Amino acid sequence: MKEFWFLMSPWKKFKFIVSILVSIFIVIFAITNWQEAEVNFIFFKVRISITLLITVCLLAGFISSTLFDYRKHRLKELEISKLKAQIKDLEEAKIISE
Repeated sequence: MKEFWFLMSPWKKFKFIVSILVSIFIVIFAITNWQEAEVNFIFFKVRISITLLITVCLLAGFISSTLFDYRKHRLKELEISKLKAQIKDLEEAKIISE
């Protein structure tokens, strides 16, 4: 283990220590918030732990924001490719007219 630690760069050591600390905080959070809560959906109710509920909500938010951001990014890429094609056409027209 000492060899592994000494071969790591200072930045990797810092990231390793931070990831261990974050993992410890996540475990403490999960243990302290393991009480169950009742979640009402439209047609049914579910009893689920608060930690699991928060995790599911975070994942749902991450997935939905990623999908919306991807769509916006893709539309901008299409617009850029159309504009590049227009520039190419205008440059070819300029070369032909000269």
